[in-house]
This record gives sequence, C-alpha cells and structure tokens, in this order.
Amino acid sequence: MKSILFYKCMLSVFVTLLLLNFIQGVFSSKTAMADTLHETIGKYQISAWSSQSVSRSHHSGYYVIDTTTGKVVDSHSEVHSVKD
Repeated sequence: MKSILFYKCMLSVFVTLLLLNFIQGVFSSKTAMADTLHETIGKYQISAWSSQSVSRSHHSGYYVIDTTTGKVVDSHSEVHSVKD
C-alpha cells in the first residue's frame, strides 16, 4: 500500500511539473534583442592565455578585441621563469 501511495505522489509531482512547463511555454516572454541605438560604442571581448614550456618557464598574456570592428584594442604578453 505504501509503494502505491509513493508512486501516486511521484506521478502527481511529475504531471504537475510537466503542466507548469507547458503553461510557461504558452505564456513565454519575448526574445531579448540587442540595443542598436548605441552602435558607436565598442563591444569588447578579452581573452587570456598561458602556456608552459619544458624549460621551466611559462608564457602568459591577454588581448582585447573590439567585436564591432574586429580590431585588436590592446594586448600584452610576458615570460615567467621558475628559479631553483
């Protein structure tokens, strides 16, 4: 009897979640759109990188790209060595 009650409760929870998912899909909000009023403002992406070589040193750096024009705005790289 307890197992049947457990299955009924789990089934009702599952049906409730499916029903809520369906209702959310019916009353969904509009898709977000990008702001096109300020196209002169640059949209930037930064990327950092690092690599290690066998000679107990590693290289690291970053670069910043303006995603509107595709130009590299800033970049920098360094070499770090491990001292014994």
